[in-house]
Amino acid sequence: MAIPDYLENTTKDLAKQATAAYSTPINTSTFAQQIAGQDPAQQQAYNLATQGVGSYHPYLQAAQRAQTQGAGQLGLAGQTLGGSYGALNQAGSALGQAGQSLGGIGGTINQAGQTLGQAGQSLGQAGAAYGGMGGYQAAGGAAAQRAGNIAQGAAGMTGPNAYQQFMSPYQQQVIDATLSEFDKQKLGGQQQIRDAAVSSGNFGGGREGAMMGQYNADSLADRAALQGSMLERGFGQANQLAQQNFANQGDLYGMQQGLGNMQSNLFGQQGQMGQAQQGLANAQQSLAQSQLGRGSAMANLSGAQQGLAQSQLGRGQAIQGLSAAQQGLAGAYGNQMNQQFGLSDFNRQGMGQDINALGSLGAANQAQQQAILNANSQNQRTAAYEPYGRLTQYGNMITGLGGGMSGGQYQQEQGSNPYQAALGTATGLAGIYGSLFGKR
Repeated sequence: MAIPDYLENTTKDLAKQATAAYSTPINTSTFAQQIAGQDPAQQQAYNLATQGVGSYHPYLQAAQRAQTQGAGQLGLAGQTLGGSYGALNQAGSALGQAGQSLGGIGGTINQAGQTLGQAGQSLGQAGAAYGGMGGYQAAGGAAAQRAGNIAQGAAGMTGPNAYQQFMSPYQQQVIDATLSEFDKQKLGGQQQIRDAAVSSGNFGGGREGAMMGQYNADSLADRAALQGSMLERGFGQANQLAQQNFANQGDLYGMQQGLGNMQSNLFGQQGQMGQAQQGLANAQQSLAQSQLGRGSAMANLSGAQQGLAQSQLGRGQAIQGLSAAQQGLAGAYGNQMNQQFGLSDFNRQGMGQDINALGSLGAANQAQQQAILNANSQNQRTAAYEPYGRLTQYGNMITGLGGGMSGGQYQQEQGSNPYQAALGTATGLAGIYGSLFGKR
């Protein structure tokens, strides 16, 4: 169909505008794909993970020190046990001397002097044993004090509110971010119901209202269930950590109390050793007096030496008891080593939970920023192709005035190909060109 004369100039103008539009390149860099940067929470999680590498090493080092101290106590126990054999040998020697004392008076006089010297040494050893008692007593008191402090600290970790100090400080942030994302998805579902109502011709009707009401009710129930689930998970984790910490404090209390008891036993054994040394000194003094006694003194000397043998036997038994106590102390250091290993694992687990919470929060914020970038890109895309839309509408108006010639229709939607839409506009203009120049 030929273009009417009254539309000839308008159609030529439209052709010029179309030519100019297609001759001008579209700047696609303004709506190029952009990537949201890393969220501060994600960077914080990375920094925390980097700083936490090797944070458990102090606990491992403490465990190694406890192991070394335990090995040292075992070595001391071996040395002490060896000392008990020396005391038993001395007891045998004292019995032998009892037989020799009957050999002669002259030798007895000389032995009297030696015995007095030995008595002095025994008194010195007894004084040293009594002096060592204070150290064991002080150590036992310190261990008891530490056990009391641990028990007092453990008492504050009981009750219905003990879990609160183990709650994650980021729990509410994670819940808010999750519920925000849920609300955005709810808005998308509402828009889908409206679009479906428009497509079916029921927009604003009772069917749309019923579907929207049911959807909103279900969304509220799902939102409440989601929030309750996250709160319950956070409470369960905090309560588990509180119970574990209380159990750890209880173990430390038991070990400190046992250490205090062992130190008290060492105190008593040290006192028994002092008494044995003092008894040895008294026996040696009696031996000297017996040796000075001539005839009958020889018999008394023999009896005194027998008493010395018994004292040496008692000393050997006391030393054996000290060795057993040192072995028990070595076992306590072993338990302390295991506790330090447990604290190391607890440290690593707690840090891992903090890193996961920060990473999840940062990922949610990053997704929000990416959505904003995508929306801006789509808006810039729509603005770039808007002249083609106006050109299409202009062409449709002219073809309508000219008798209904068919033309292209431009519509820019998200995800559509803008060049295909522009091609529709060019198809409509092709009919106008053909009619215009065919008339000539």
